[in-house]
Amino acid sequence: MSKVLGRLRKVKATINKYKPKSISIALSTGVDSNVILSLIRDEFPKLEINCVTVSFDESTEAHAAKKIAENNSSLFHNVIVENPLRELPYLISLVKEPRWNIYQYYFIEKSNHFSNVLFTGDGGDELFGGYTFRYRKFLDFYNVNLTWQDRTRLYLECHVRDWVPDQNEIFGAKLHFDWDSIYSLLRVYFDNDQDPLDQVFMADYHGKLMYDFVPANKKFFDHFNLIGIAPLLDTSIVDMSIKMPPSLKYDRVANIGKIPLRKIIADHDADRVSGAKIGFGMDLKALWIRVAKEIVTSNLDKARIFEDKLVNKEFYNRSLKRIDDTLDVRYISKLLHLLSLEIWYKMFVTFEISSKKLL
Repeated sequence: MSKVLGRLRKVKATINKYKPKSISIALSTGVDSNVILSLIRDEFPKLEINCVTVSFDESTEAHAAKKIAENNSSLFHNVIVENPLRELPYLISLVKEPRWNIYQYYFIEKSNHFSNVLFTGDGGDELFGGYTFRYRKFLDFYNVNLTWQDRTRLYLECHVRDWVPDQNEIFGAKLHFDWDSIYSLLRVYFDNDQDPLDQVFMADYHGKLMYDFVPANKKFFDHFNLIGIAPLLDTSIVDMSIKMPPSLKYDRVANIGKIPLRKIIADHDADRVSGAKIGFGMDLKALWIRVAKEIVTSNLDKARIFEDKLVNKEFYNRSLKRIDDTLDVRYISKLLHLLSLEIWYKMFVTFEISSKKLL
């Protein structure tokens, strides 16, 4: 743990390099951003720190984050986004990818008002075992006789929040979709003799972070000419985390991850940090009822992606019925992804809509 703490102290060198009059921090009540905020405040007791969070209702997340900011002598700003789909065409035009869960745009845009330097806690989940909701399932079904293809499928199926049983039925005839091509992309992480959790951690780090979340963030940083800094993604931290045994990061019995970061928090004043995370995420059921169902159906009932046979409309129809019956958040997420694909397709392929379109 002392090695982790020592390397995280490099934030001091980073701030000294840019010499900002103030900085911003993307703050939730989670472990990662708490660690970054606490360490920066220790090193720079007089520096103006603007803590920015984003919420989608009057949640306790924002209230708890505000208290953390105040206990660290920092300013607090909460961006409330009542309809995160309204400006989706504009956000997609910036990242140039068909995705809907890019609401980090809102705290990045807000941070731009206070400083050109924004710190984030990116990397904590992937490097130190934060996705505890699926590690246990992976380990419960894992055995040494599984092929790399079996391990890859198991890994994907453990994404219980966004993986659906009829996943293979999404794709239309024109795509000629082949699951083996997907498995082959992940082969390097599962066709080896590493500890099974190390395989998962590496797949998360490369697939979910370095080739997904980080590039999207960079596009927003570049758009606002911001210096985005993720101390947990410092090369020395990454190298150390890769060499660290999984048991030092994740407690399987208690199903608790990020053990080294939690120990750093435990060493600080309890009033200054929080160990429980509610998260930047949103209540998809409430979002669906409030605005998403109307937006999805008005844009997808006669969608181009169905007409051009990129996506199977029967999957869409079945998913709508399932959501009506059960409010299954996995299918809500899937239809929001299809919505983003429709927007991306009409923006970059058929040129039918512009980034100015509001949903």
